[in-house]
Amino acid sequence: MLAVFSLAVPATAEIESELDRLVVAALRTPIEPGSTTSTLTSLDPRDLEQRGVVELRDALNESPGVIATSTAGQTGAAGSLFIRGTTTADSQLVVDGMRLSDATVPLGNFLAGARLDDLDRIEILRGPQAAIHGSESIGGVVWLETARGEGNPGGRLRVEGGSFDGFDVHLSHSGRSGDVSWFAGLGRGGTRNDAVDQEYVRSRAALRFEWTPADDVTLGMTFRAIDSRFDFPGFFGPNVDHLDATLGTIYLDARPTEAWRARVTLGHYRESYDNEGFFGNFGTDLERTAVYTDHVIEVTDGHRLLAGASFEHTDFANTIGTDVAVDRLGAYLGWQWQPVDSFVADAVVRWQDDQSYGDEFTWRAGASWEFAEGSRLRGGIGRAFRAPTFLDLYGTAFGVGDPNLRAQTSIGWDIGIEQRIGENHRLAVTWFENSIENRIRSLPTPPVNLPGDTPARGLETAMSGSWCDGLFAYRLAWTWLDESLQDQPEHTATASFDWSPLDRLLLGIGATYVDERSYGGAPLDDYLLLRIYGSYRINDHLTLHGRLENLADTDYQLSNIGGTVVDGAGLGAYAGMTASF
Repeated sequence: MLAVFSLAVPATAEIESELDRLVVAALRTPIEPGSTTSTLTSLDPRDLEQRGVVELRDALNESPGVIATSTAGQTGAAGSLFIRGTTTADSQLVVDGMRLSDATVPLGNFLAGARLDDLDRIEILRGPQAAIHGSESIGGVVWLETARGEGNPGGRLRVEGGSFDGFDVHLSHSGRSGDVSWFAGLGRGGTRNDAVDQEYVRSRAALRFEWTPADDVTLGMTFRAIDSRFDFPGFFGPNVDHLDATLGTIYLDARPTEAWRARVTLGHYRESYDNEGFFGNFGTDLERTAVYTDHVIEVTDGHRLLAGASFEHTDFANTIGTDVAVDRLGAYLGWQWQPVDSFVADAVVRWQDDQSYGDEFTWRAGASWEFAEGSRLRGGIGRAFRAPTFLDLYGTAFGVGDPNLRAQTSIGWDIGIEQRIGENHRLAVTWFENSIENRIRSLPTPPVNLPGDTPARGLETAMSGSWCDGLFAYRLAWTWLDESLQDQPEHTATASFDWSPLDRLLLGIGATYVDERSYGGAPLDDYLLLRIYGSYRINDHLTLHGRLENLADTDYQLSNIGGTVVDGAGLGAYAGMTASF
């Protein structure tokens, strides 16, 4: 059993983040990265944009242990997220403190076309996280936050266009004035894709407003909206997916006392999805109202109480007759012990009651120890679960459901090391294992719980650094899966190398490798994609940028399920500008 190594990249990895910023996903409240016992990667959207990474799916692939793709089509098709060898349904998506994916909402719709220009925090929390985050967190949690306004008020316009009639325009205004900060953004984009009859168009909006009347109190609100349309060919003719969704939150961050940090979030999410095809319309409508409260209390020096509770009410209906209203309650209690700055240990237990099937108890324990300067050992173990989806319970357009399905549960652990090499290089490696019981197989219908345990285990490795005072920089991430669900690739890797000969000029090359796999369909060959990117800052107000994707015009397939082959995009060229005013 190998120790943990968690990747570090100048703006994307755990060790660097310890110097740069607090993290939120581990305990749902801001803490020092050294105080978390979970394996977590923090990504900087502005750094990624500078390197030509603009789609959320592409950004998530920069984290070890993560495969973000689509098995349904090119840009605009429902996304798939595989964390540590688990499936899309086994991971949780949290946006602005409100969880969007669960037994009623798959996260694939959000991943279909999400971009980075209205985000300022992306955190990937890997491993079983149900003790804090509840169900649907067997593989991990993706935590996203809408951008905040900082600095002098000003606007930003980002425009890009290129191959396959691809285009995107995003306009935003943000800033801070006294106790008030704001961010407001609008975007429109689309592509015809490098595939026959696959056309995607989306409109999106994001807003964040914060008021800080005192140093220890912040009251804020967020709003997000997307309206998208994806046209694609089906087996019996053309299909259209239409998504219309909005998310609004109100939150309070406060320190009632010096030793007590509290966060309360109230949110409402609405999603309407429709698929029009040969057999008519299949659609779902969902509305969810939720409240979450999370607390970290310093009881004595080195001892912290962790506590929180949640309530979610969901109304769900689909076009085949399902019409249900479900309440979900949850509460957790834990303890964190940090006798010295270099060592922390914690343990958390959670109870959750889901009206659709019953209650579950989950737990997690972990520790983190900086045993030498620049060397940190981190590990944890926990129990998590996934509730049957409403589609599993009540049926879909493809077949009947099974109301007697049991929850899918897991026991997972990881251990690893993070190592600083010299002043400018970071290495991280993590070994993980997850044993999944009562695995839910949704297709073919009716869904069933598979007997026995299904394992998922492997090794995450990453390294990053720079030379010559930042003139050259690199990022590497590699994942080896010894066992996985749905026959995922044994090896995946991403790499990028930057050269900055001038302060205003950046040139770089990147690579992505995906091994043989099937994702539950026909076997697929491995592939290697190359890309080059660059940006040039003309002045303080205007930057030009460009990129070439799939530089070698490699032929590859995203999936082949049921004889339906989904090809990946060929060579693509894109260019644009970012203007500030």
